[in-house]
Amino acid sequence: MNGFEVDGKRTSVEQPSRNNTPPAIDFETYDALLKADVAVILCNPVTTPISVLLRDPFLFRNPNTILVVTSTPPKSNSEDLHTTILEMLPEKTLRKLTILFVDPYRAAAANEVFKSDFQSPIAIQRYQDDYNGSQVSSVSNALKGIISPQSDSSEPSLRSRSALARIQAALTTCQAALRRARSEMDGVAVDVCTLKARLEETKVKAQGEVLSRSSDAEGDAVTAALDLAAKEIKVVMDRLTWWRMIWRVDEISLLITQAVLQPECRTLEQQLVEKYVNASQLVLQTGRLSVLQDEITKSMFSLLAAHPHPPFNSAILQNSLDQLVASPSFRVAPHTLTHPIDMRRGQIIEHPTTRLHVTAQRTTLRMGGGIVAGAGLGWAGWFGWLAGTGEGLLGAVGLDSGSAMGLGLLIAVASVRWGVGKWERAKRRWWEDWDRVGNGLGRDLKATLDQAMQNKVLVIAETGCEKLSEMITQRRSEIEKVEEELNTLQTTLDFLRQSSK
Repeated sequence: MNGFEVDGKRTSVEQPSRNNTPPAIDFETYDALLKADVAVILCNPVTTPISVLLRDPFLFRNPNTILVVTSTPPKSNSEDLHTTILEMLPEKTLRKLTILFVDPYRAAAANEVFKSDFQSPIAIQRYQDDYNGSQVSSVSNALKGIISPQSDSSEPSLRSRSALARIQAALTTCQAALRRARSEMDGVAVDVCTLKARLEETKVKAQGEVLSRSSDAEGDAVTAALDLAAKEIKVVMDRLTWWRMIWRVDEISLLITQAVLQPECRTLEQQLVEKYVNASQLVLQTGRLSVLQDEITKSMFSLLAAHPHPPFNSAILQNSLDQLVASPSFRVAPHTLTHPIDMRRGQIIEHPTTRLHVTAQRTTLRMGGGIVAGAGLGWAGWFGWLAGTGEGLLGAVGLDSGSAMGLGLLIAVASVRWGVGKWERAKRRWWEDWDRVGNGLGRDLKATLDQAMQNKVLVIAETGCEKLSEMITQRRSEIEKVEEELNTLQTTLDFLRQSSK
């Protein structure tokens, strides 16, 4: 420093390094390099490859940085190597870096030769050749080109350039941090959109897989199961003719209930159970729906784990999701999808079947009463004819024996005919109720499936995606605000840099 006409001091910082590993540089060293008027970085390519050193962009923030490589390549390759090193610098790094190739060992050997025989012309010539070949003087020349005064205002200009460089480094660091924050935010946004698309696809597939037939036939599983159950119940209903209805009038509800509850009529329930719950161990094992729930939930927690930086590693969000998982209503129970079937089956048994039973009892009583009345009337006419009274027992009302027997027979037949019609209409009404309940079952199953998917299977993912979307929106607003402020500062700094030239 004594060879320069400015005041200054020299600070030496040594950092250990291993091959293929960037040197472990602490914050104080970075700060010293940035605050220095001239930062000289000495690199031994044997211990620290240049490509490894250039991985750290913070080493070259100072615009007056000189990279001294302790190796001298052939002059024919010097320019190419200089260009290659500049291209290896990270983006947003000063590309006007001064790169010098020196051989300090050759310069030291030249000094030893000169000291050994400083009066010998051969020693002097060898000294000059080795010293010039070492190119150590290029370091002094580079320093002079930076700090030697060209005019009275050269030293303030150097100080101002250093100050502007520090400000630029601070702005560049802030911009790099914003780029990292925006990149992470974009990554979270992409992951959230991907998970949302998967959730929508899962909802659509669930409707098709749960409520569709396993075969290629048209229609859904609800219609197929109801058609099969209707065929089985129709066999029982066809057997309940008016004649058998009379003799089994007190067993109507039992017969219909058994037909509704028989195994053939439980096809849809078994299908739903087998799709999502193991039929042999309904409580201990879960099926596809529970597995799907675990996969979606694991995907949500994996998304959070993949972005561990604030604000996306929110402990509040993690705690909220953990509470949802621990809630009793989170797990998929065996009766989750079969509840509408049990409810609609109960409606069939409780209302239409009970009404059919009551109609059978009333029809039997009224038809029996009509038959008894007709038989009594016919008996009265027959008894009068048998007694030889001529007019019979109903002569007082103007009926002879033949007319009384005919009228009694007509009343009995009319009673039977009325009873048959009444019973058939009651069965048709029962089938109308069956169709109405069946249509409601289809709607109930679809609504139950949607509710189960939303409140159980997908609740963790949907809640997490919603909260993360809110965080992304807020984060984007904050980043845009800071970017606007940094752009303003950068514009001001560029103006100051132009004014200082």
